Amino acid sequence: MSSSKQQEILAPILPRVIGQRDIDIREDTDFVTRAILLSWSLIDISGQSSEKLSDRATMSSSNIRDKDEALKDWVSRLPDDILVNIISRLTLKEAARTSVLSSRWKYLWTYASNLNFDASKLLVNVYEETLEEERLRYMCWVNKVLESHKGLSVNEFIIVFDLDDSHESNISHWVYTAISKRAQKFELNLFPALCWPPASGIYEFSQGCYDYLKSPCGLSSVKSLRFLYFDTVNVTEEILEFFINNCPNLDDLRVGRSDNLLRLKVVGSLLQLKCLHIDHCNNLEELEISCPSLLSFKYFGPEIKLHVKNVPQLVDVLIGGGHGIGKGKVIGPIVNYFPQLKTLELHVELNEEILQFPECDLPELRHLMFMVSALDCSSLLGLTCMMKSCPLLQKLTFKLEIFHYSAEIIMRHQIPKHSHQCLKVLEFVGFSGDPVELELAYYMFENATMLEEMIVEPSEYEPEAQAARKSAKKLEKMLPPGVKLVFH
Repeated sequence: MSSSKQQEILAPILPRVIGQRDIDIREDTDFVTRAILLSWSLIDISGQSSEKLSDRATMSSSNIRDKDEALKDWVSRLPDDILVNIISRLTLKEAARTSVLSSRWKYLWTYASNLNFDASKLLVNVYEETLEEERLRYMCWVNKVLESHKGLSVNEFIIVFDLDDSHESNISHWVYTAISKRAQKFELNLFPALCWPPASGIYEFSQGCYDYLKSPCGLSSVKSLRFLYFDTVNVTEEILEFFINNCPNLDDLRVGRSDNLLRLKVVGSLLQLKCLHIDHCNNLEELEISCPSLLSFKYFGPEIKLHVKNVPQLVDVLIGGGHGIGKGKVIGPIVNYFPQLKTLELHVELNEEILQFPECDLPELRHLMFMVSALDCSSLLGLTCMMKSCPLLQKLTFKLEIFHYSAEIIMRHQIPKHSHQCLKVLEFVGFSGDPVELELAYYMFENATMLEEMIVEPSEYEPEAQAARKSAKKLEKMLPPGVKLVFH
């Protein structure tokens, strides 16, 4: 049975069958065995449709017990690759626990195809005095799993934890392992939990790993790579361009917080890259893009020399940092491609007397997002000026990070009314209920004649969230007929 067929069958069934994520397998081995057996007893062995299979997956536990004897016979008939496919859908810790089910299962988990070591949730409550202990525990866990793992290839290899250059030997070993196991998705995210920059410095992609990449074995292994993400990893132009030019299947490249990245060329008519995200690479000076397959480009960072050409499929753009709409301008080379965009997010700093927008047409734009930051704000209406360039806009989002609103609303310049006949969804994220925000909402009510829904997500700070709830009640009374208010 092909992998795609297995996934097609398992996708709607397995989440319902193995619905208990926190079971103790040592105490519930019968349940786990029955659940997995049940999932495969529902395979289309008698020509039934996938919808019927999904319905059967919801049978009660009493029915499972009634058919227990019949299901047990399936275990001897299931190929190992099917069982490994099921195990790979569990977390690594859950997968490892299946080793106690029977001698047949003892080593199956060591062939799991998804090596996801994302332990970032453990860092939420970590303190400086316990951080190093957590780091040691994390590295021990990763190394122990890798020592046991016998699979020759993996779908994903993900490292997410607070580590720095003092842990270079372990991290470099993981990089080597990810490449040698022909990972299709490789994420190395070492963003610190407590302070920036990391006390011992950012991990630097080692010369040894780069030498391995360039070897015949490395060149062969890296061809499987489809997704590559480095965060808080010092990586150079030479190394990134090696991945770009030697990974024929690479379609998603993301780089964040790399101080060593000064320049980058993403150029090639044969590249398959669809997504390019560059975030907070504060020493970057120049970026050249010529990639016919590119669909999404997101850049947040200092103003750079940006050269963009031959991106006929580009439809999704995010611009922020030094290239936001500060000083009355948006990054020049991207404006030339605005007419084909469907999604645009702009980070705006409201620190000027008059907010200016570039003269541009956005005839295909469906979703416009503003992330607004300001130390002090007396009006948000200036943001609406750009909307006249978006005749087919269907959704407008405001993400607000405003520290202080003026005591009274002061219009810096008159905003003319403009009818927006296609706008259906208005969204506020970080809503506090301040009169400045309400003014913007009322303006949209008057001008968005076909509005259907207003989504309000309050500020994460409790005092402001309480005020937001009160203001939302006022807002609901002002809604035009037929407009639904959704308050998260």
